[in-house]
Amino acid sequence: MVSLKAKNVKTIVVTAKNGFTGTSVFDDIMQVLLANFDVYVAPPAKYHKAAIIDSLTHVSPERHDLVLSLGGDGTLLNVVRQLGAQIPVLGVNLGGRGIINELELNDLPIAIQKLKTGDYHVESRTRLRSAAGKKRLLDALNEVYLARPHHNVTPSFSLRFLNQTMSSRMDGLIISTPTGSTGYSYSAGGPVVLESLKVFIITPVLPIYRIPPMVIPAQEVVVSSNSAFDVTIDGQQVFGAGAGEEIRITVAPNPAWFVRFTPKPFKQLTKLLSGNVIKQQ
Repeated sequence: MVSLKAKNVKTIVVTAKNGFTGTSVFDDIMQVLLANFDVYVAPPAKYHKAAIIDSLTHVSPERHDLVLSLGGDGTLLNVVRQLGAQIPVLGVNLGGRGIINELELNDLPIAIQKLKTGDYHVESRTRLRSAAGKKRLLDALNEVYLARPHHNVTPSFSLRFLNQTMSSRMDGLIISTPTGSTGYSYSAGGPVVLESLKVFIITPVLPIYRIPPMVIPAQEVVVSSNSAFDVTIDGQQVFGAGAGEEIRITVAPNPAWFVRFTPKPFKQLTKLLSGNVIKQQ
């Protein structure tokens, strides 16, 4: 896993899950942040004492040092997908499992001091790029899930990788990154993979004939089906594909950057097993 050089953080962009803005907790967080940094807020966050950025696509590494995501893993996935430039993201968990997020809310005061002194590191995480013909879809941090939209017939999915083609009837296929190995892929029986590996996890969903999950080198994978199917990016954005249409999945050229305070391999697995975020030492 690539670790990028940290710098002393001076300017941050804050974004939050829907409904959190306007709460007393959000107000308390903003007051602490404003006392330590130059703070901008991006939708859906709003705060009258901070500068406004119309969209996360306008975040610039030349003007902003860090994006702070307040919410669950879903919020963090959405933030990474919307960013118009590569910039470190720090996730503070306000949701359930918080597998990808780095911190719990109680850890934020200590994290602020470490950010100011550059006492952290930045991990680079592989993302997936998908295309249907010449149409580029959104990049995925967790997975691309290809599945039948209707349940009256089980389609046959064709999967091409490493110069070979496999076809079988099943409900769908999940193509996952190591980051996403603790998401839908895991729920469908896939393995949990060390976050630093540059691999894809291919997990069949309810195949008629048993097919094991596979871990392959991160290179082009092509998926099609004999009937129409849906392409879901990170469980949040859905695109339709026609029968016989090929979806090409490759490594995105712009990985996600996450702020981390302790270099712990298999951190996501530890969180998954414990059900809690590991506290910073």
